[in-house]
Amino acid sequence: MAEMPSSTLKRLPGIELLRLVAASCVLLLHLRAVFGGQRVFGQGYLGVDFFLMLSGFLMARVQEPRLAQGAAVWSFLRRRFWRLWPMMALGAVVGMPRLWLHSVNFYNFLLAAVPNMALLPVWWWTFAFPINIPAWTITCELACNAAHVLGLWRLRRWWMVALAAALLVADGWIAWRFHGLDVGARSNNFFWGLLRCLAAYVLGIVLARWWRDGPAVAVPWWVAVALMPGLLPLMWWAGMQAWWCDVGFVVLACPAMIAGAMRLDRFHDAAMRLGRIAFPLFALQMPIIEGVRELGGTYWIALAVAVAAGILVADLAAQISAWRIVRRNNVMAM
Repeated sequence: MAEMPSSTLKRLPGIELLRLVAASCVLLLHLRAVFGGQRVFGQGYLGVDFFLMLSGFLMARVQEPRLAQGAAVWSFLRRRFWRLWPMMALGAVVGMPRLWLHSVNFYNFLLAAVPNMALLPVWWWTFAFPINIPAWTITCELACNAAHVLGLWRLRRWWMVALAAALLVADGWIAWRFHGLDVGARSNNFFWGLLRCLAAYVLGIVLARWWRDGPAVAVPWWVAVALMPGLLPLMWWAGMQAWWCDVGFVVLACPAMIAGAMRLDRFHDAAMRLGRIAFPLFALQMPIIEGVRELGGTYWIALAVAVAAGILVADLAAQISAWRIVRRNNVMAM
């Protein structure tokens, strides 16, 4: 989910705000997907493409210079996995009761729960991650990160541009074939979702190399923050659900959001507090929403519980992180 890999980039308040905005759009999509009703944010799945583009962008800016200086690849991949896994594991724990209720037997339950807990997809259920449906995006992000540090970072600029162009053509074909970019969650289209994620990720790398000295497009920060929550309902209202609308959003709107976010240099404390809610909100929302529905709850109860859980878990994670830093400093001072 585009967790910031650098203390420098962590201080970009616009990036932090956009992470929460995108996670919120995905939340509104999932709420209507579970409870029904008018899907004003029915194309909220495009938040996934934004997250992957942002991940490629940040990785290229931060990790590529380190790799050039000889940083240990496998050490990075191990740290990256353990940075993302605990929150996704918590989401899986929340989703276990519902998975058990919908399993044929204990063996069937284990065949889904164990691989999913390890962020591995399964092919014998409707969804690749029945324990926590959005987890497929984290698996794809980790795969993109691995491809990046194991080889993509060595590609020269124009080879990278050529790769991005080829992947965008593939992305367009996927959108045309499936009538949009809402692919990846189901077992029968997981591979296409991985390719979709790679396309957005590599485009993020291209943007990072192109904008090394700053964005080439002057987008006001407030436009960047409002673009996704403003454009998605407009697309729904105008009936713009065609495949080319999804591709256009990825190619035009997502880069504009990143460009605008980089121009914001205020509200640092507030943005950091809001931004750290994004990952817990994303990781926990679907198991909570489905669990509330199983218990007979309503749309608004699910929304309130998901938001409250995101805030509380984000605060707890921040306290644990602060405690670990203090503990490490005390050990080093001994």
